Amino acid sequence: MREPYTWLSALVVLAFVPVLVRLPALGDLFVHAGTIEQLRLHLLAPRDPMTGTDGLGNPYFSPWAVGWALVARGTGWDVFAVLRLSGVVNLLLLLVGFRAFVRSVSSNPWAPVTSLLAACFLWGTNLLYWSGFISLPTLVAGIAYPSTFAVGLMLLLLAGLTRVVLDPPSRHLFPLVLGIAVGAAVAVLVHQFTALAFGIYAVALVLRHHRRIARRVWLALGVGAALGLAVLAAWPLFSVFSAAGGLDGFDAVHKVLYTNLAGRYLLLLVAVPVLVHRLRGDRADPLAWTVGVCLAVFVMGGLTGHEALARVFPPVALLSQVAVGVAVADWLRPRRSVAETQTRPQRVFAAVASLAIVAGCLFQSGVVNLLSPGSYPATLDRLFHSRLSKGDYEWLAEHVPAGSTVMTADWDTRAMAPAYGIFTVQPAWPDPFLGRAEDRRIADTKTFFRSATSSARRAELLAKYHTEWVVVRGGAAEPFIRSGSYALVAERPAGGPRDEGAGGTAQLLRLVHP
Repeated sequence: MREPYTWLSALVVLAFVPVLVRLPALGDLFVHAGTIEQLRLHLLAPRDPMTGTDGLGNPYFSPWAVGWALVARGTGWDVFAVLRLSGVVNLLLLLVGFRAFVRSVSSNPWAPVTSLLAACFLWGTNLLYWSGFISLPTLVAGIAYPSTFAVGLMLLLLAGLTRVVLDPPSRHLFPLVLGIAVGAAVAVLVHQFTALAFGIYAVALVLRHHRRIARRVWLALGVGAALGLAVLAAWPLFSVFSAAGGLDGFDAVHKVLYTNLAGRYLLLLVAVPVLVHRLRGDRADPLAWTVGVCLAVFVMGGLTGHEALARVFPPVALLSQVAVGVAVADWLRPRRSVAETQTRPQRVFAAVASLAIVAGCLFQSGVVNLLSPGSYPATLDRLFHSRLSKGDYEWLAEHVPAGSTVMTADWDTRAMAPAYGIFTVQPAWPDPFLGRAEDRRIADTKTFFRSATSSARRAELLAKYHTEWVVVRGGAAEPFIRSGSYALVAERPAGGPRDEGAGGTAQLLRLVHP
């Protein structure tokens, strides 16, 4: 009989078929699509997917993006078809990597099952969607994202590293370690935040068992580390060693991760007694120490104003959830011997943790709105919240040629247009690798839409960015049209319930040349 995780994985794959077909669209999806599109068109000299400037030096151009751009080139598929295939690969990699990692810390065949359920549902009292997290809503919306790929890859690599440290193979040791090193370098290039946190686990693992590591294993690890650094240094599209220099530019975006902590993470508190129990049994437990170190970095980010450091929290959550899952599997199973007898507090905790996971199913239930917009009951939405798919932005591509630039303050346009090869003056996401040019672009966008700005000054700004296209929302178009300098070209068609906010429908304007 196959182990229970195999059956759960099969159910997960079946459940994700409609997800992969529909590919629910939130803002991140479009910038990843735009990145693949620019690499498809200009593999060795890609343009910035958001602004159309020189893209070299931007970490968006990772091995993940290059790989899928090559697939797009070879097959002729559009970027969304390629992203669906990416979703399939990510899902399988995550399921395999998750199982391998959990089995590296527990021999209980039920531990991967309970750990995966905890990872999906053991969060807070509100729906949690954020790239890099492994909540169910994030997986549904971000199954095709590079962050999901990085998480699955790192989990698989950590399982391999555990084998190297605890039970090194007598043959093929060096190929295994070198493969792990190259894979780790790829993960670093794909998603630095994820790789950093899991790298802390790797260090904690090696330190925990350093006395039992044989000389040949140390030699292999040293050669592997050198190879990994060489791969990082050789990547031609950006330098990971200088990428951290733009970290401050992401602080404003991540401030929200320090708000409503109970709504985001309350149920994770059930992991505290488990982590304490693990440390009592092993004061150098790599899992518990990694959670502690990353949590300290998270707190430091909040205290010092470097909110981008909140991105180390996903591994804090994931490793805590694995700890809970392992404990539930161990403490609820039937007693087989005196040595395996569970204490009453352990059985009570396992029951409470199981109830918390069940409660999390309700708290994360707003995910249904991503697959069936408008079907989530309004009462539940007020309590637990939900997200709506953004739909598509093909209406803009029907009128604005690919490679063109649009002047807009509308976030949806800035986030979604890059997927169709259309750039915006102001980027949707912080792009500190633009340097001071990003500040100028933001300032110019504000100036353009300021009511006191003259038509002549607006025309100058459009000329500066070589564009004649403007996107506004709802009634904001009227003053432009009345001025006689702009004509209404198109309006985003109705597409059912979607998260467009209170600004009204997006409208495309074109500068009228005299």
